[in-house]
Amino acid sequence: MMALPSARATHVAGADIAYQQIAPYKFKVVYRVYRTCKDLPLSAIDFKVSCENGSNTKVLTASRTSIRDISEICSKDTPPCSPQNTTTNGGLEEHTFEVTVDFNQAPFTDIKNACCKAVFSASTCCRNGAVTNISPGNFYLDAMVDLCATAANGNSSPEFRSRPMLNICCNQPFTYNSGGVETADGDSLSFELSSPLKGLNDPEIYTGSFNQSIPMTPYCPPNPGVLNCRALPGAKPPRGFYFDNENGDVIFTPTNCSEAGVVVFTVKEWRKDSSGIMRLIGYVKRESTWYVQICTDNNPPYITGTNKYSICEGEKICFNIATKDDPYLPNQTTADTVTVSWDSGIAGAQFMIANPAAREKDVHFCWQTAEGDARAAAYRFTAHVADNYCSPPARASRTYTIQVKPKAQSTRVYSKLFKGSMSFYALPADTAKHKDYRFQCTIRDSSNSGTPLFVSYNQRDTFMFPTAGRYYVEHVINNPPYNCPTVYVDSITITAEHMLKLNTEVRGDLQVFPNPGNGFIHIRSSALQLENALLRVYGADGRLICEKRNTASGVDLTALVSGLYTLEIQAGDDRIYRPLLIE
Repeated sequence: MMALPSARATHVAGADIAYQQIAPYKFKVVYRVYRTCKDLPLSAIDFKVSCENGSNTKVLTASRTSIRDISEICSKDTPPCSPQNTTTNGGLEEHTFEVTVDFNQAPFTDIKNACCKAVFSASTCCRNGAVTNISPGNFYLDAMVDLCATAANGNSSPEFRSRPMLNICCNQPFTYNSGGVETADGDSLSFELSSPLKGLNDPEIYTGSFNQSIPMTPYCPPNPGVLNCRALPGAKPPRGFYFDNENGDVIFTPTNCSEAGVVVFTVKEWRKDSSGIMRLIGYVKRESTWYVQICTDNNPPYITGTNKYSICEGEKICFNIATKDDPYLPNQTTADTVTVSWDSGIAGAQFMIANPAAREKDVHFCWQTAEGDARAAAYRFTAHVADNYCSPPARASRTYTIQVKPKAQSTRVYSKLFKGSMSFYALPADTAKHKDYRFQCTIRDSSNSGTPLFVSYNQRDTFMFPTAGRYYVEHVINNPPYNCPTVYVDSITITAEHMLKLNTEVRGDLQVFPNPGNGFIHIRSSALQLENALLRVYGADGRLICEKRNTASGVDLTALVSGLYTLEIQAGDDRIYRPLLIE
Protein backbone atom coordinates (compact mmCIF):
# COMPACT_ATOMS: atom_id res chain seq x y z
CA MET A 1 0.00 0.00 0.00
CA MET A 2 1.11 3.55 -0.68
CA ALA A 3 1.59 5.61 2.44
CA LEU A 4 -0.70 8.63 2.67
CA PRO A 5 1.01 12.01 2.90
CA SER A 6 1.28 13.37 6.39
CA ALA A 7 -0.75 16.35 7.53
CA ARG A 8 0.45 19.59 6.03
CA ALA A 9 -0.04 23.23 6.87
CA THR A 10 -1.66 24.41 3.67
CA HIS A 11 -4.18 23.16 1.16
CA VAL A 12 -2.84 24.21 -2.27
CA ALA A 13 -1.04 21.41 -4.16
CA GLY A 14 -0.90 23.28 -7.46
CA ALA A 15 -2.97 25.07 -10.07
CA ASP A 16 -3.25 25.91 -13.75
CA ILE A 17 -4.72 28.80 -15.73
CA ALA A 18 -6.24 28.99 -19.22
CA TYR A 19 -8.14 31.68 -21.09
CA GLN A 20 -10.59 31.73 -23.98
CA GLN A 21 -11.25 34.79 -26.12
CA ILE A 22 -15.02 35.24 -26.55
CA ALA A 23 -14.98 38.66 -28.28
CA PRO A 24 -12.30 41.19 -29.28
CA TYR A 25 -10.26 41.94 -26.12
CA LYS A 26 -12.76 39.97 -24.01
CA PHE A 27 -11.66 36.77 -22.26
CA LYS A 28 -13.12 34.01 -20.14
CA VAL A 29 -10.39 33.02 -17.67
CA VAL A 30 -10.49 29.59 -16.01
CA TYR A 31 -8.44 28.89 -12.87
CA ARG A 32 -8.14 25.33 -11.60
CA VAL A 33 -6.71 25.11 -8.10
CA TYR A 34 -5.75 21.70 -6.67
CA ARG A 35 -6.28 21.02 -2.96
CA THR A 36 -4.93 18.17 -0.81
CA CYS A 37 -7.96 16.88 1.05
CA LYS A 38 -6.05 16.07 4.26
CA ASP A 39 -5.57 19.79 4.73
CA LEU A 40 -7.63 22.90 5.26
CA PRO A 41 -10.65 23.80 3.07
CA LEU A 42 -9.77 25.94 0.08
CA SER A 43 -10.34 29.64 0.59
CA ALA A 44 -8.66 33.05 0.23
CA ILE A 45 -7.36 32.71 -3.32
CA ASP A 46 -6.50 36.10 -4.81
CA PHE A 47 -7.17 36.50 -8.54
CA LYS A 48 -5.72 39.48 -10.37
CA VAL A 49 -4.84 40.87 -13.80
CA SER A 50 -2.11 43.41 -14.51
CA CYS A 51 0.48 44.56 -17.00
CA GLU A 52 3.54 42.33 -17.25
CA ASN A 53 5.58 44.75 -15.14
CA GLY A 54 2.96 44.72 -12.35
CA SER A 55 1.43 48.10 -13.12
CA ASN A 56 -2.33 48.71 -13.39
CA THR A 57 -3.15 45.72 -11.19
CA LYS A 58 -6.87 44.91 -10.97
CA VAL A 59 -8.54 42.51 -8.56
CA LEU A 60 -10.75 39.87 -10.17
CA THR A 61 -13.85 38.40 -8.57
CA ALA A 62 -13.85 34.83 -9.86
CA SER A 63 -16.78 32.50 -9.17
CA ARG A 64 -16.18 28.92 -8.06
CA THR A 65 -18.08 26.87 -10.65
CA SER A 66 -17.22 23.30 -9.61
CA ILE A 67 -15.44 21.08 -7.09
CA ARG A 68 -14.30 17.65 -8.29
CA ASP A 69 -12.53 14.73 -6.60
CA ILE A 70 -9.64 13.71 -8.90
CA SER A 71 -7.87 11.34 -6.51
CA GLU A 72 -5.93 8.35 -7.84
CA ILE A 73 -8.02 5.42 -6.56
CA CYS A 74 -9.03 1.90 -7.53
CA SER A 75 -12.45 1.21 -9.00
CA LYS A 76 -13.58 -0.49 -5.77
CA ASP A 77 -12.54 2.43 -3.57
CA THR A 78 -14.69 5.30 -2.36
CA PRO A 79 -13.52 8.78 -3.44
CA PRO A 80 -11.70 10.15 -0.38
CA CYS A 81 -12.55 13.86 -0.69
CA SER A 82 -16.03 13.62 0.79
CA PRO A 83 -17.73 15.79 1.90
CA GLN A 84 -16.35 18.37 -0.53
CA ASN A 85 -13.83 20.95 0.65
CA THR A 86 -13.45 19.45 4.11
CA THR A 87 -10.54 17.81 5.92
CA THR A 88 -10.59 14.07 5.15
CA ASN A 89 -8.13 11.16 5.08
CA GLY A 90 -6.44 12.09 1.80
CA GLY A 91 -6.89 12.61 -1.92
CA LEU A 92 -6.80 15.49 -4.38
CA GLU A 93 -9.60 17.92 -5.17
CA GLU A 94 -9.98 20.23 -8.18
CA HIS A 95 -11.63 23.62 -7.61
CA THR A 96 -12.58 25.54 -10.76
CA PHE A 97 -13.00 29.31 -10.77
CA GLU A 98 -14.12 31.42 -13.73
CA VAL A 99 -14.19 35.13 -14.49
CA THR A 100 -14.77 37.27 -17.59
CA VAL A 101 -12.32 40.10 -18.27
CA ASP A 102 -13.25 42.68 -20.92
CA PHE A 103 -10.33 44.98 -21.73
CA ASN A 104 -12.75 47.27 -23.60
CA GLN A 105 -14.49 48.11 -20.31
CA ALA A 106 -13.33 49.96 -17.22
CA PRO A 107 -11.31 49.32 -15.13
CA PHE A 108 -9.49 46.92 -17.50
CA THR A 109 -9.09 49.53 -20.25
CA ASP A 110 -6.22 50.88 -18.12
CA ILE A 111 -4.26 47.72 -18.92
CA LYS A 112 -5.12 47.75 -22.63
CA ASN A 113 -4.07 51.39 -22.91
CA ALA A 114 -0.88 51.02 -20.88
CA CYS A 115 0.71 47.80 -22.13
CA CYS A 116 0.50 44.90 -24.57
CA LYS A 117 1.08 41.92 -22.28
CA ALA A 118 -1.67 41.23 -19.76
CA VAL A 119 -0.96 38.77 -16.92
CA PHE A 120 -3.67 36.77 -15.13
CA SER A 121 -2.60 35.44 -11.72
CA ALA A 122 -3.70 33.40 -8.73
CA SER A 123 -1.97 33.62 -5.35
CA THR A 124 -2.37 32.75 -1.69
CA CYS A 125 -0.37 32.48 1.50
CA CYS A 126 1.41 30.17 1.98
CA ARG A 127 3.11 27.25 0.35
CA ASN A 128 3.19 23.89 2.06
CA GLY A 129 5.99 23.65 4.63
CA ALA A 130 6.59 20.01 3.63
CA VAL A 131 8.04 21.05 0.26
CA THR A 132 11.74 20.16 0.11
CA ASN A 133 13.11 21.35 -3.27
CA ILE A 134 12.50 25.08 -2.62
CA SER A 135 12.34 27.37 0.39
CA PRO A 136 8.54 27.71 0.35
CA GLY A 137 7.05 31.19 0.35
CA ASN A 138 3.72 32.38 -1.01
CA PHE A 139 1.94 30.42 -3.74
CA TYR A 140 1.74 32.33 -7.05
CA LEU A 141 0.92 31.24 -10.63
CA ASP A 142 0.30 33.29 -13.77
CA ALA A 143 -0.57 33.21 -17.48
CA MET A 144 0.00 35.87 -20.15
CA VAL A 145 -1.70 37.07 -23.34
CA ASP A 146 -0.22 39.66 -25.70
CA LEU A 147 -3.17 41.90 -26.52
CA CYS A 148 -1.28 43.81 -29.21
CA ALA A 149 0.07 40.81 -31.12
CA THR A 150 -3.33 39.08 -31.17
CA ALA A 151 -5.58 42.09 -31.72
CA ALA A 152 -6.32 41.25 -35.36
CA ASN A 153 -7.13 37.54 -35.03
CA GLY A 154 -7.58 37.08 -31.29
CA ASN A 155 -6.14 34.27 -29.22
CA SER A 156 -7.30 31.50 -26.90
CA SER A 157 -4.66 29.80 -24.82
CA PRO A 158 -3.59 26.16 -24.78
CA GLU A 159 -5.16 24.08 -22.03
CA PHE A 160 -4.00 21.22 -19.82
CA ARG A 161 -5.95 18.01 -20.43
CA SER A 162 -4.12 15.55 -18.17
CA ARG A 163 -5.03 15.26 -14.52
CA PRO A 164 -2.36 16.53 -12.12
CA MET A 165 -0.43 14.01 -10.02
CA LEU A 166 -0.05 14.19 -6.24
CA ASN A 167 1.74 11.04 -5.03
CA ILE A 168 4.50 9.27 -6.98
CA CYS A 169 6.26 6.06 -5.99
CA CYS A 170 9.84 5.99 -4.76
CA ASN A 171 12.28 3.92 -6.86
CA GLN A 172 9.66 3.26 -9.54
CA PRO A 173 9.80 4.81 -13.05
CA PHE A 174 7.50 7.81 -13.44
CA THR A 175 6.26 8.99 -16.86
CA TYR A 176 3.96 11.99 -17.11
CA ASN A 177 2.69 14.64 -19.50
CA SER A 178 0.57 17.59 -18.41
CA GLY A 179 -1.41 17.33 -21.65
CA GLY A 180 -0.85 20.88 -22.87
CA VAL A 181 -2.71 21.17 -26.16
CA GLU A 182 -3.70 23.93 -28.59
CA THR A 183 -7.43 23.65 -29.23
CA ALA A 184 -8.56 26.83 -30.97
CA ASP A 185 -5.99 28.76 -33.01
CA GLY A 186 -3.46 26.31 -34.43
CA ASP A 187 -0.53 28.28 -33.01
CA SER A 188 2.88 26.71 -32.43
CA LEU A 189 3.69 25.54 -28.90
CA SER A 190 6.90 25.08 -26.96
CA PHE A 191 7.28 23.42 -23.57
CA GLU A 192 9.61 24.10 -20.70
CA LEU A 193 10.04 23.61 -16.98
CA SER A 194 9.96 26.88 -15.07
CA SER A 195 10.82 28.08 -11.60
CA PRO A 196 7.92 28.34 -9.14
CA LEU A 197 7.07 31.90 -8.16
CA LYS A 198 6.12 33.58 -4.90
CA GLY A 199 4.99 36.76 -6.67
CA LEU A 200 5.00 38.45 -10.06
CA ASN A 201 8.49 38.01 -11.56
CA ASP A 202 9.67 36.81 -8.13
CA PRO A 203 11.02 33.22 -8.22
CA GLU A 204 11.28 30.89 -5.26
CA ILE A 205 14.79 29.87 -4.16
CA TYR A 206 15.76 26.25 -4.87
CA THR A 207 17.45 24.26 -2.14
CA GLY A 208 20.69 22.36 -2.62
CA SER A 209 21.52 21.59 -6.26
CA PHE A 210 17.92 21.64 -7.50
CA ASN A 211 16.92 23.92 -10.36
CA GLN A 212 14.03 24.26 -12.79
CA SER A 213 15.54 21.64 -15.15
CA ILE A 214 16.15 19.07 -12.39
CA PRO A 215 13.58 19.87 -9.70
CA MET A 216 13.64 16.44 -8.00
CA THR A 217 16.17 13.74 -7.15
CA PRO A 218 16.43 11.18 -10.00
CA TYR A 219 18.07 7.78 -10.19
CA CYS A 220 21.66 8.28 -11.35
CA PRO A 221 24.04 5.32 -10.93
CA PRO A 222 26.63 4.71 -9.70
CA ASN A 223 25.96 7.63 -7.36
CA PRO A 224 22.23 7.79 -6.58
CA GLY A 225 21.11 11.34 -5.92
CA VAL A 226 23.65 13.05 -8.24
CA LEU A 227 21.72 15.75 -10.07
CA ASN A 228 24.02 16.40 -13.02
CA CYS A 229 23.97 12.98 -14.66
CA ARG A 230 22.93 12.41 -18.26
CA ALA A 231 19.20 11.80 -18.78
CA LEU A 232 18.49 8.35 -20.26
CA PRO A 233 14.70 7.95 -20.41
CA GLY A 234 14.86 4.56 -22.16
CA ALA A 235 17.04 2.90 -19.53
CA LYS A 236 15.55 0.50 -16.99
CA PRO A 237 15.04 2.22 -14.66
CA PRO A 238 15.17 5.65 -16.36
CA ARG A 239 18.24 7.66 -15.41
CA GLY A 240 18.44 11.37 -14.73
CA PHE A 241 15.56 13.83 -15.04
CA TYR A 242 14.34 13.88 -18.66
CA PHE A 243 12.07 16.57 -20.10
CA ASP A 244 11.04 16.70 -23.77
CA ASN A 245 10.79 20.34 -24.89
CA GLU A 246 8.84 19.35 -28.02
CA ASN A 247 5.90 17.69 -26.29
CA GLY A 248 6.32 18.11 -22.53
CA ASP A 249 7.02 14.49 -21.49
CA VAL A 250 8.67 13.99 -18.09
CA ILE A 251 10.47 10.71 -17.34
CA PHE A 252 12.52 9.96 -14.21
CA THR A 253 12.86 7.56 -11.31
CA PRO A 254 12.47 9.33 -7.94
CA THR A 255 14.91 8.05 -5.33
CA ASN A 256 14.44 10.34 -2.30
CA CYS A 257 11.50 8.67 -0.59
CA SER A 258 10.70 11.64 1.64
CA GLU A 259 10.89 14.33 -1.02
CA ALA A 260 8.14 16.82 -1.90
CA GLY A 261 8.93 18.72 -5.07
CA VAL A 262 7.22 21.67 -6.75
CA VAL A 263 7.30 21.30 -10.57
CA VAL A 264 6.07 24.00 -12.96
CA PHE A 265 5.14 23.29 -16.60
CA THR A 266 5.02 26.26 -18.98
CA VAL A 267 3.44 26.08 -22.43
CA LYS A 268 4.41 29.01 -24.65
CA GLU A 269 2.36 29.98 -27.69
CA TRP A 270 3.95 31.36 -30.86
CA ARG A 271 2.57 32.99 -34.01
CA LYS A 272 4.13 34.58 -37.11
CA ASP A 273 3.84 38.35 -37.33
CA SER A 274 3.33 40.35 -40.52
CA SER A 275 7.05 39.98 -41.29
CA GLY A 276 6.93 36.19 -40.98
CA ILE A 277 8.84 36.16 -37.67
CA MET A 278 7.60 33.88 -34.88
CA ARG A 279 6.53 35.94 -31.87
CA LEU A 280 5.57 34.90 -28.35
CA ILE A 281 1.87 35.72 -28.00
CA GLY A 282 1.12 34.09 -24.65
CA TYR A 283 1.84 31.38 -22.13
CA VAL A 284 0.02 29.25 -19.58
CA LYS A 285 1.39 27.29 -16.63
CA ARG A 286 0.57 24.33 -14.46
CA GLU A 287 2.18 23.90 -11.05
CA SER A 288 2.14 20.54 -9.28
CA THR A 289 3.50 19.34 -5.98
CA TRP A 290 4.71 15.74 -6.17
CA TYR A 291 5.04 13.81 -2.92
CA VAL A 292 7.39 10.84 -3.17
CA GLN A 293 5.97 7.88 -1.24
CA ILE A 294 7.15 4.37 -0.40
CA CYS A 295 4.89 2.03 -2.35
CA THR A 296 4.33 -1.70 -2.45
CA ASP A 297 6.48 -3.44 -5.08
CA ASN A 298 5.01 -2.83 -8.53
CA ASN A 299 6.24 -2.02 -12.00
CA PRO A 300 4.19 0.79 -13.54
CA PRO A 301 2.87 0.43 -17.11
CA TYR A 302 4.56 2.23 -19.99
CA ILE A 303 4.09 2.98 -23.68
CA THR A 304 6.62 1.87 -26.28
CA GLY A 305 7.61 3.13 -29.73
CA THR A 306 7.98 6.52 -31.35
CA ASN A 307 5.61 9.37 -30.57
CA LYS A 308 6.51 11.93 -33.26
CA TYR A 309 5.10 11.69 -36.77
CA SER A 310 4.60 13.82 -39.88
CA ILE A 311 2.31 13.55 -42.89
CA CYS A 312 1.25 15.56 -45.94
CA GLU A 313 -2.19 17.15 -45.79
CA GLY A 314 -4.93 15.11 -47.42
CA GLU A 315 -3.21 11.81 -46.60
CA LYS A 316 -4.11 9.19 -43.99
CA ILE A 317 -1.81 8.29 -41.12
CA CYS A 318 -2.11 5.11 -39.06
CA PHE A 319 0.22 3.73 -36.41
CA ASN A 320 0.14 1.38 -33.41
CA ILE A 321 0.56 2.32 -29.76
CA ALA A 322 1.80 -0.58 -27.66
CA THR A 323 1.46 -0.69 -23.86
CA LYS A 324 3.55 -2.84 -21.52
CA ASP A 325 3.42 -3.77 -17.85
CA ASP A 326 6.21 -6.02 -16.61
CA PRO A 327 5.52 -8.18 -13.51
CA TYR A 328 7.58 -7.25 -10.47
CA LEU A 329 9.45 -10.53 -10.12
CA PRO A 330 9.71 -12.56 -7.99
CA ASN A 331 7.27 -10.77 -5.67
CA GLN A 332 4.40 -10.38 -8.12
CA THR A 333 2.81 -13.65 -9.16
CA THR A 334 -0.24 -12.23 -10.98
CA ALA A 335 0.56 -9.85 -13.82
CA ASP A 336 -1.34 -6.56 -13.95
CA THR A 337 -3.90 -5.79 -16.63
CA VAL A 338 -3.53 -2.47 -18.44
CA THR A 339 -6.27 -0.04 -19.39
CA VAL A 340 -5.60 2.65 -22.01
CA SER A 341 -7.40 5.88 -22.91
CA TRP A 342 -6.73 9.19 -24.62
CA ASP A 343 -7.78 12.83 -24.41
CA SER A 344 -9.49 12.95 -27.86
CA GLY A 345 -6.98 15.65 -28.72
CA ILE A 346 -7.39 15.31 -32.52
CA ALA A 347 -10.94 15.70 -33.77
CA GLY A 348 -12.06 13.03 -36.21
CA ALA A 349 -9.22 10.61 -35.40
CA GLN A 350 -9.81 7.00 -34.34
CA PHE A 351 -8.25 5.53 -31.21
CA MET A 352 -9.16 1.82 -31.34
CA ILE A 353 -8.10 -0.85 -28.83
CA ALA A 354 -7.08 -3.89 -30.86
CA ASN A 355 -8.08 -6.52 -28.30
CA PRO A 356 -10.01 -5.28 -25.25
CA ALA A 357 -9.48 -8.67 -23.56
CA ALA A 358 -5.68 -8.54 -23.80
CA ARG A 359 -3.67 -7.95 -20.64
CA GLU A 360 -1.38 -5.45 -22.35
CA LYS A 361 -3.48 -3.37 -24.74
CA ASP A 362 -2.41 -2.31 -28.21
CA VAL A 363 -4.09 0.69 -29.81
CA HIS A 364 -4.53 1.32 -33.52
CA PHE A 365 -4.59 5.06 -34.20
CA CYS A 366 -5.80 6.40 -37.58
CA TRP A 367 -6.48 9.89 -38.87
CA GLN A 368 -7.55 10.95 -42.35
CA THR A 369 -6.29 14.48 -42.81
CA ALA A 370 -7.95 16.89 -45.21
CA GLU A 371 -6.53 19.49 -47.54
CA GLY A 372 -6.31 22.64 -45.46
CA ASP A 373 -5.21 20.82 -42.27
CA ALA A 374 -1.56 21.84 -42.77
CA ARG A 375 -0.29 24.29 -40.16
CA ALA A 376 2.90 25.32 -38.41
CA ALA A 377 1.84 23.80 -35.07
CA ALA A 378 1.84 20.04 -34.67
CA TYR A 379 -1.42 18.33 -33.76
CA ARG A 380 -1.27 16.62 -30.36
CA PHE A 381 -2.98 14.02 -28.27
CA THR A 382 -2.04 12.32 -25.02
CA ALA A 383 -2.42 8.60 -24.31
CA HIS A 384 -2.90 7.40 -20.73
CA VAL A 385 -2.25 3.92 -19.33
CA ALA A 386 -3.01 2.48 -15.90
CA ASP A 387 -2.64 -0.94 -14.37
CA ASN A 388 -5.11 -2.67 -12.02
CA TYR A 389 -2.64 -2.88 -9.16
CA CYS A 390 -4.31 -1.63 -5.99
CA SER A 391 -3.86 0.47 -4.19
CA PRO A 392 -3.42 2.82 -5.98
CA PRO A 393 -3.13 1.86 -9.67
CA ALA A 394 0.09 2.95 -11.34
CA ARG A 395 -0.30 5.34 -14.27
CA ALA A 396 1.71 6.81 -17.11
CA SER A 397 0.97 9.24 -19.93
CA ARG A 398 2.66 10.14 -23.19
CA THR A 399 1.96 12.85 -25.76
CA TYR A 400 1.99 12.17 -29.50
CA THR A 401 2.66 14.87 -32.10
CA ILE A 402 1.67 14.79 -35.77
CA GLN A 403 3.05 17.50 -38.03
CA VAL A 404 0.73 18.03 -41.01
CA LYS A 405 2.79 19.49 -43.85
CA PRO A 406 1.40 21.63 -46.71
CA LYS A 407 0.90 19.89 -50.02
CA ALA A 408 2.36 21.59 -53.09
CA GLN A 409 -0.31 22.66 -55.55
CA SER A 410 -0.24 24.51 -58.83
CA THR A 411 -2.35 26.04 -61.54
CA ARG A 412 -1.21 25.00 -65.03
CA VAL A 413 -1.58 27.35 -67.97
CA TYR A 414 -1.25 25.99 -71.52
CA SER A 415 -1.04 28.31 -74.54
CA LYS A 416 -1.15 26.91 -78.06
CA LEU A 417 1.37 28.65 -80.28
CA PHE A 418 2.30 27.89 -83.91
CA LYS A 419 2.44 24.69 -86.00
CA GLY A 420 1.47 22.39 -83.13
CA SER A 421 3.66 24.01 -80.50
CA MET A 422 2.51 24.80 -76.99
CA SER A 423 3.87 26.75 -74.05
CA PHE A 424 3.10 25.68 -70.51
CA TYR A 425 3.53 27.47 -67.20
CA ALA A 426 3.00 26.22 -63.63
CA LEU A 427 1.91 28.75 -61.01
CA PRO A 428 2.29 27.47 -57.40
CA ALA A 429 -1.10 27.72 -55.72
CA ASP A 430 -0.59 26.23 -52.24
CA THR A 431 -0.60 28.32 -49.08
CA ALA A 432 3.07 27.69 -48.22
CA LYS A 433 4.41 29.89 -51.04
CA HIS A 434 7.97 28.56 -51.06
CA LYS A 435 10.76 30.00 -53.18
CA ASP A 436 12.30 26.63 -53.93
CA TYR A 437 9.67 24.56 -55.71
CA ARG A 438 10.64 21.61 -57.90
CA PHE A 439 8.83 20.97 -61.19
CA GLN A 440 8.61 18.11 -63.66
CA CYS A 441 6.52 18.05 -66.83
CA THR A 442 6.17 14.77 -68.80
CA ILE A 443 4.28 14.53 -72.11
CA ARG A 444 3.04 11.19 -73.47
CA ASP A 445 0.93 10.17 -76.44
CA SER A 446 -2.69 8.96 -76.34
CA SER A 447 -1.70 5.64 -74.74
CA ASN A 448 -0.35 7.55 -71.72
CA SER A 449 2.37 4.93 -71.35
CA GLY A 450 5.77 4.01 -72.68
CA THR A 451 8.71 6.30 -73.33
CA PRO A 452 7.76 9.97 -72.84
CA LEU A 453 7.82 12.33 -75.80
CA PHE A 454 9.17 15.09 -73.62
CA VAL A 455 10.43 15.67 -70.06
CA SER A 456 11.15 19.11 -68.60
CA TYR A 457 12.17 20.26 -65.14
CA ASN A 458 11.40 23.90 -65.82
CA GLN A 459 8.52 25.90 -64.43
CA ARG A 460 7.99 27.36 -67.93
CA ASP A 461 8.78 25.56 -71.20
CA THR A 462 7.55 24.84 -74.74
CA PHE A 463 7.01 21.69 -76.81
CA MET A 464 6.10 21.03 -80.46
CA PHE A 465 3.71 18.12 -80.96
CA PRO A 466 4.60 15.84 -83.91
CA THR A 467 1.05 15.16 -85.12
CA ALA A 468 -2.55 16.02 -84.36
CA GLY A 469 -4.22 13.92 -81.66
CA ARG A 470 -4.74 13.55 -77.91
CA TYR A 471 -1.80 13.83 -75.53
CA TYR A 472 -1.37 13.57 -71.76
CA VAL A 473 0.70 16.03 -69.74
CA GLU A 474 1.81 14.86 -66.29
CA HIS A 475 2.85 17.77 -64.12
CA VAL A 476 4.54 17.29 -60.74
CA ILE A 477 5.17 20.09 -58.26
CA ASN A 478 7.11 19.50 -55.04
CA ASN A 479 7.90 21.76 -52.08
CA PRO A 480 11.11 20.83 -50.27
CA PRO A 481 11.79 20.57 -47.39
CA TYR A 482 8.20 19.41 -46.80
CA ASN A 483 8.37 17.08 -49.83
CA CYS A 484 4.62 16.84 -50.28
CA PRO A 485 4.26 16.67 -54.07
CA THR A 486 1.10 16.75 -56.14
CA VAL A 487 0.78 15.01 -59.50
CA TYR A 488 -1.60 16.44 -62.10
CA VAL A 489 -2.50 14.70 -65.37
CA ASP A 490 -4.01 17.00 -68.00
CA SER A 491 -5.38 16.00 -71.41
CA ILE A 492 -4.39 18.14 -74.41
CA THR A 493 -5.98 17.85 -77.88
CA ILE A 494 -3.95 19.08 -80.84
CA THR A 495 -6.07 19.67 -83.95
CA ALA A 496 -5.08 19.61 -87.60
CA GLU A 497 -5.84 23.34 -87.70
CA HIS A 498 -3.36 23.94 -84.91
CA MET A 499 -0.70 21.96 -86.78
CA LEU A 500 -1.06 24.33 -89.75
CA LYS A 501 -1.14 27.53 -87.67
CA LEU A 502 1.34 30.16 -88.85
CA ASN A 503 4.28 31.19 -86.72
CA THR A 504 3.19 34.19 -84.72
CA GLU A 505 6.05 34.02 -82.25
CA VAL A 506 8.58 35.55 -84.60
CA ARG A 507 7.77 38.85 -82.98
CA GLY A 508 10.08 37.96 -80.13
CA ASP A 509 10.81 41.57 -79.25
CA LEU A 510 7.24 42.14 -78.00
CA GLN A 511 7.26 43.09 -74.33
CA VAL A 512 4.46 43.23 -71.77
CA PHE A 513 5.37 45.18 -68.65
CA PRO A 514 5.24 45.34 -65.69
CA ASN A 515 4.75 41.59 -65.52
CA PRO A 516 4.12 40.56 -62.81
CA GLY A 517 2.31 43.69 -61.70
CA ASN A 518 -0.98 45.08 -60.49
CA GLY A 519 -2.69 44.73 -63.88
CA PHE A 520 -1.99 48.12 -65.47
CA ILE A 521 0.22 47.11 -68.40
CA HIS A 522 2.08 48.55 -71.37
CA ILE A 523 2.89 46.73 -74.61
CA ARG A 524 5.93 47.52 -76.74
CA SER A 525 7.36 46.12 -80.01
CA SER A 526 9.64 47.54 -82.71
CA ALA A 527 8.25 45.24 -85.42
CA LEU A 528 4.47 45.33 -84.83
CA GLN A 529 1.87 48.03 -85.21
CA LEU A 530 0.29 47.90 -81.77
CA GLU A 531 -1.85 51.03 -81.87
CA ASN A 532 -5.43 49.96 -81.15
CA ALA A 533 -4.36 46.28 -81.06
CA LEU A 534 -7.01 43.93 -79.63
CA LEU A 535 -6.13 42.25 -76.33
CA ARG A 536 -7.92 39.16 -75.04
CA VAL A 537 -7.38 37.83 -71.50
CA TYR A 538 -7.97 34.12 -70.81
CA GLY A 539 -8.21 32.43 -67.42
CA ALA A 540 -6.36 29.31 -66.32
CA ASP A 541 -9.29 27.21 -67.60
CA GLY A 542 -9.04 28.77 -71.08
CA ARG A 543 -12.20 30.85 -70.65
CA LEU A 544 -12.21 34.34 -72.17
CA ILE A 545 -12.25 36.86 -69.31
CA CYS A 546 -12.27 40.19 -71.13
CA GLU A 547 -11.28 42.11 -74.25
CA LYS A 548 -9.52 45.49 -74.34
CA ARG A 549 -7.99 47.82 -76.93
CA ASN A 550 -4.40 48.93 -76.53
CA THR A 551 -3.82 52.67 -76.03
CA ALA A 552 -0.74 54.85 -75.92
CA SER A 553 -1.23 55.32 -72.17
CA GLY A 554 -1.52 51.57 -71.47
CA VAL A 555 -4.22 49.02 -70.72
CA ASP A 556 -6.08 48.86 -67.40
CA LEU A 557 -6.64 45.27 -66.23
CA THR A 558 -6.56 46.07 -62.51
CA ALA A 559 -10.13 44.76 -62.10
CA LEU A 560 -8.79 41.20 -62.48
CA VAL A 561 -8.14 39.22 -59.31
CA SER A 562 -4.63 38.03 -58.49
CA GLY A 563 -3.56 35.05 -60.56
CA LEU A 564 -1.99 33.82 -63.77
CA TYR A 565 -3.66 34.62 -67.11
CA THR A 566 -2.89 34.18 -70.80
CA LEU A 567 -2.79 37.42 -72.77
CA GLU A 568 -3.55 37.24 -76.52
CA ILE A 569 -2.41 40.26 -78.53
CA GLN A 570 -3.95 40.55 -82.01
CA ALA A 571 -2.16 43.05 -84.23
CA GLY A 572 -3.39 42.71 -87.86
CA ASP A 573 -2.84 39.07 -88.88
CA ASP A 574 -0.46 38.41 -86.01
CA ARG A 575 -1.59 36.77 -82.77
CA ILE A 576 0.93 36.65 -79.98
CA TYR A 577 0.47 35.03 -76.57
CA ARG A 578 2.12 35.98 -73.34
CA PRO A 579 1.55 34.79 -69.74
CA LEU A 580 0.35 37.63 -67.49
CA LEU A 581 0.77 37.41 -63.72
CA ILE A 582 -1.29 39.83 -61.61
CA GLU A 583 -0.29 40.10 -57.94
